[in-house]
Amino acid sequence: MIEFLARRAIISVVTLLLISVIVFVGVRMIPGDPARVLAGADADAAGIDEIREKYGLNAPIPVQYVRWLALAVRGDLGESIRTRLPVTRTVAIKLPITLELACLSLLVAVAIAVPAGVVAAVRRNSVWDVLASGVSLCGVSIPNFWLGIMLILLVSVRIGWLPASGFVPIADDPLGNLRRMLMPALVLGAGLAAVLMRQTRNAMIEVLSADYVRTARAKGLAQPAVVVRHALRNGLIPVVTILGLQMGALMSGAVVTEQIFVLPGFGRLIVEAVFTRDYPVVQGVVLLTASSYVLINLLVDVSYTVLNPRIRVRGTADGA
Repeated sequence: MIEFLARRAIISVVTLLLISVIVFVGVRMIPGDPARVLAGADADAAGIDEIREKYGLNAPIPVQYVRWLALAVRGDLGESIRTRLPVTRTVAIKLPITLELACLSLLVAVAIAVPAGVVAAVRRNSVWDVLASGVSLCGVSIPNFWLGIMLILLVSVRIGWLPASGFVPIADDPLGNLRRMLMPALVLGAGLAAVLMRQTRNAMIEVLSADYVRTARAKGLAQPAVVVRHALRNGLIPVVTILGLQMGALMSGAVVTEQIFVLPGFGRLIVEAVFTRDYPVVQGVVLLTASSYVLINLLVDVSYTVLNPRIRVRGTADGA
């Protein structure tokens, strides 16, 4: 375990360094001058040069990168060019919102996908299997922005059950927070549930045909015990992999949903930062998102041993 974690730590550091270089150079290739955007259309050349000097934009890109990296390893991601606030403080405000949305979306997806996938596998080629496959296909095909708009029109405008947009901190009003986060979570969770349902169904079909499952049935165990106690645990291994990847994707890919429901999370932050050429914010958000991917992938690898103790973190099994 220690050897595995050390090896993954080295790989993670190298990966994050490469990502930081790509992002640092990439944001500077975006057309436009952040100093001119910050100074305004009527600013003179002296004022623009002063802004460039203040934020170190006059230095060569390698020098800027080394300065930024030296501060980043100490937890200082710089100062926003647009708001003049520290990037770490801005991220600390926005991150819990997107993290809450991602977790709720995963809960919605798992609550829908796992039972539907198990039923579809157990009753293969039945009406339930066809129905689950059809709903899954619809979930993959429907765009998030269309589903979000339709939910707002139906649930908020026509019926009036839930607020159409906005955000309330969970510490101030837990119920109000849930009411405003439920529809965005349903929008993101619906597409993810479709993918997870197909994966759960395929994994369960393969596991249900395994020798140890047939042995359990031959011993006279009831069907629910065979499915839940013997098949489901091993069938969830590929599902956990998808969940880990999707968690990272939700952290960075909820831009459209957050815009539709006016949630002040990571999505809106990155859009505003790109439009205003706010280099420090873009770099900080992307670096933290990449770090979350790396950490989640590591947790997924370790979780395999929990679901199946025969699996070692080296990627081999007992007797292999």
